[in-house]
This record gives sequence, structure tokens and C-alpha cells, in this order.
Amino acid sequence: MYRKDFIDAEIQKLAQVLARIIGLKNEGNVDEAMEIANQTLRDNFGLERSFLEQEATEDFRTWVDEKNLSAEQLNLLAQLLFESVYPFTETEETMQVLHKTALILNLLEEQYHQQSLENLHRREMIDKFFSNRQYE
Repeated sequence: MYRKDFIDAEIQKLAQVLARIIGLKNEGNVDEAMEIANQTLRDNFGLERSFLEQEATEDFRTWVDEKNLSAEQLNLLAQLLFESVYPFTETEETMQVLHKTALILNLLEEQYHQQSLENLHRREMIDKFFSNRQYE
């Protein structure tokens, strides 16, 4: 019971941080939003930006499997990753993070049988970005 309450509290805290990141980006404070996103990824998930931008997607999948995150935690992680690179720029680092975001969205759908309109929209944006890049 205590573990579930702790996880619920952590999820609530992460949702508030995510809302703050989105708010800062909407206000034009993109650098501050990115700093908070990177700090949140590091403090709450143990993820360094360099790991997200440089390691192979298979290594990230191994990390996800080892962490045994709940569906709610994975959903928040996907949102953080997405927001940390949105709006998308044509860099290899962005591509790496988007591949990892897509992996989490696939896991949520296939393993946890969870879909949301928000995640479907994110997946559509990622797919569109990848396909536009493919034809350049």
C-alpha cells in the first residue's frame, strides 16, 4: 500500500513538472523548460541526456525492461522525452530521442494496451517528422 501511494505521489509530481515545462515553452522560455526537463529525467528516471541522444534504441529498451516502470511512469517518460525535443529540429540527437519516445508509445499500446488521443497525436507527429526527413 505504501509503495503504491509513493508511486502515485511521484506520478503526480511528475505531471506537475510536465505542466510547468509546457507552460514555460508556451511562454517562450524554451531554455529553462529544457533545463527542467533534463533535470527531471536525471533526478526521477536516472537518465542522462547523453544516453538518450547517443545510445542505441535497443540499449534504451533494455534499460526500460530493467527499470520495470508502470504504465503511468512510462507515459510520463514519453511525454517528457517528447517535450524535451519539441519543436523538432533536424539533428541526430532529436532523431535518437524521438525513436526512444516512439518505442515507449509502442510499449504502452502493445504491452499495456493503453492508448490515448494525446499519444496517438504524438506518434502521428513523430511519424510525420520521420517521413518528411526520409524524402529530403
